[in-house]
Amino acid sequence: MRGTLATLAGVLALLGTAAGASGATAPTHGSIAGIVPRTVGLQASPSKGLPKLAGSPKSATFGFDAKYESLINQYLTDVEADSGGAANVYSVDPQYYDGSGSIQYQSTFAGSYVDHDPLPTSGCDDSYFGTSDPVCLTDAQLQAEIQSVLTAQGWHGAMNKMYFLMTPDGVGSCFDSTPASSGGECSTNAFCAYHNYFVDSNSENVIYANEPYVFSGCNDTFDGQGFPNDPNADTTINTISHEHNEAITDPITDSSGFAWLDPSGYEIGDLCAYTYGTQLGTVGGQPYNQLINGDHYSLQEEYSNADGGCVLKLGGAVSPVTFGSGPLDYYGGPVMHTNTTYAIYWLPTPGNDVAPAVTGNLAVNQLLTSTTGSWSGGPTDYSFQWQRCSAGGTGCLDIPGATASSYALTIADGGHTVRSTVSATNANGASPYAASAATGLIVPFPTATGNPIISGVAAVGRALATTDGTWNTAVTLTYQWQRCAANGSSCGAITGATTNTYALVSADAGHSLRAVVTATDAAGTTYATSAATLAVVDVPTDKSLPRISGRAKVGKRLSASHGSWTYSPAGYRYQWLRCSRSGAGCVPIRRATHSLYRVKKRDARHRLRLRVTATNAAGSRMATSSPSKLVAR
Repeated sequence: MRGTLATLAGVLALLGTAAGASGATAPTHGSIAGIVPRTVGLQASPSKGLPKLAGSPKSATFGFDAKYESLINQYLTDVEADSGGAANVYSVDPQYYDGSGSIQYQSTFAGSYVDHDPLPTSGCDDSYFGTSDPVCLTDAQLQAEIQSVLTAQGWHGAMNKMYFLMTPDGVGSCFDSTPASSGGECSTNAFCAYHNYFVDSNSENVIYANEPYVFSGCNDTFDGQGFPNDPNADTTINTISHEHNEAITDPITDSSGFAWLDPSGYEIGDLCAYTYGTQLGTVGGQPYNQLINGDHYSLQEEYSNADGGCVLKLGGAVSPVTFGSGPLDYYGGPVMHTNTTYAIYWLPTPGNDVAPAVTGNLAVNQLLTSTTGSWSGGPTDYSFQWQRCSAGGTGCLDIPGATASSYALTIADGGHTVRSTVSATNANGASPYAASAATGLIVPFPTATGNPIISGVAAVGRALATTDGTWNTAVTLTYQWQRCAANGSSCGAITGATTNTYALVSADAGHSLRAVVTATDAAGTTYATSAATLAVVDVPTDKSLPRISGRAKVGKRLSASHGSWTYSPAGYRYQWLRCSRSGAGCVPIRRATHSLYRVKKRDARHRLRLRVTATNAAGSRMATSSPSKLVAR
């Protein structure tokens, strides 16, 4: 229907009023159907004095009843099958024309599409006298969704195509963002449906009708409508017939595209709204007035210039015009010579309003928890999928099996970020996943990338030091020195040896040592162990004394062995001694510091001895041989 906000014949008759030629003005924007909600408890509009509903807020079911889609598809298929016939309400259309000729009344049905896109955030407020919807969408939002479907389906706008958008229970609409309570034209106070057009992304005219789901006041029986198939579907089918016929005769619904209107600016369907003419019969006690392709429907009449009133078919019984001024006049502009119809059923999955959020300690082995976020569309259940991302939060991939609301971080997550994704489910299906922000870097479980290394000399009285080793992350370190068997086995902690240096003591002699470095971060604790040192040496101790061999006689050469020692001396020093006849009172012989010694004249009548000094990393110790025989001349 065209117009800004208009009451219809049924309501006017109920109130005992009539509209004259001055009762409406030419529209300043696209059409609205103006099928005013009607029920008991009509109240006056505070803004325009028109009858409105009293009611209560609707529930957010966001669906249709089981028969809805199939019955509407059946109807559009039947219109195609009966196209061109003279026994239904479309038969009046061919009497109207534009500069290219008359309307042909050739209608085809190209099929339907179920749209599961989530609902956008409400762009309007249809609250009116206690009646409201959980979601309210503006005409611009509906146009955007139709464009989304056209793009997804590869469909196009044209002057011979019309799209019917069926929105579900719980979704109201207003023509723009003006609240219904402030005079906005909404599905709760002004229309049951409307048709309009927009220019799409291909610069094509998209002609469409907004068909809200069964508002109270749109499906009343006191005006004569019957429901031979299903009250909800039959109500919408009636408004589809209304908008379809109007769009055929006046598709471009603005002041630059007028086609056939009455002098007050009303269209073919407006003049006959809520007039149903003569019944043909009943189905299950419900009246019908149209038999189209063998199926029963209850449709409003359409205005016929040829008949001078509202008719169910060309040349049929004429009902008086109770609304507008009629007849229709051609104001210029195009008509639909032929047309193809498409049905879009918007059964939305939930829409995400606030993304999920992740809480918890960002470290391996810690538990993270995800909220569901906030959703529109009446979700009844949620699904979770955790993802592992790069350190920068990109390249996120699903983590197999991580499908609960909480997730225990694993070693694989260390050095990465993670995020949760959540899908909400309602009766229409599951939504796309909504992602949380990526977390900060996950602290990895500490792992040594290089073991500690001991430096220093493994000798009693000396000190050893250990490096920290290298680690994959920032860690806190502690140290523990261990004493082991000489071959590096059977290690045990040395009490109190807990710094990165250690002074070797006598108890370490003959053992090897190693350092254990323990690393801790928020993810846990681990350790790394150095290689064992060589066996620790102490100061050498003689096990057998040095010995002198050879003939003790002037001019002869004596030789000596250094004896045997503990802790593997690294070297020996020799010193020959000249002693008394008894072997005492020994003094060093100058320059006699080798293991061989040639006996000198001065040695005659003396005894000789050899002093050996054994040295290793721990220090040195001396041992002296037994005296030689008395040196002979």
